[in-house]
Amino acid sequence: MQQQIASGARSSWFCSALVLALPAILGIGSVSAEQPPSPCHPNPNAASDRSTVATRGDVINLPGPLKDRLIQLADRPHTYLPLQVFAEADGAGQLFQYYLLDTTGFEPNVFNTIFPRVNDHVQLTVTGANWGLPTVGAVRLVLEPKPGLPTDPNNPRAFNEVFTDISPWTTHASSCRQRSSTVSL
Repeated sequence: MQQQIASGARSSWFCSALVLALPAILGIGSVSAEQPPSPCHPNPNAASDRSTVATRGDVINLPGPLKDRLIQLADRPHTYLPLQVFAEADGAGQLFQYYLLDTTGFEPNVFNTIFPRVNDHVQLTVTGANWGLPTVGAVRLVLEPKPGLPTDPNNPRAFNEVFTDISPWTTHASSCRQRSSTVSL
């Protein structure tokens, strides 16, 4: 009996040590979160959110770039964490495609970019979402192996799900100052 108690204590200690060491092993927690400039409101739970997403069962085995993007989304200010994918069928869902979204390479837009002598005298209309952080996102396409349905994601009868997570973009930190002075939450 005492041997079982000692064994249980060792297991308990090992699990506790693993939980504390896991962020260091995975490299989460060592990177600072991507936050908007002051005086905008950063994500006060960035470390916890990053750890939660990085160790979630639906994220841990994803391809590196997709996993990194979902962790990046958790770091930023957000209303909710990247969507959690639950298996709705008896078998596990199959990730068959994913897209990483960002604003690199897009043409400047008159709604969120100042063009000298064109719109430099007006308040930009698409400002305030993430106060200068670039837009990033991820789209995951998952096949759910439902009984009686095809398991080929290219078959139009297959049960495919799409999960989209986006963190929007703005170009001016000044919009944060204006928002924080005019909107009380």
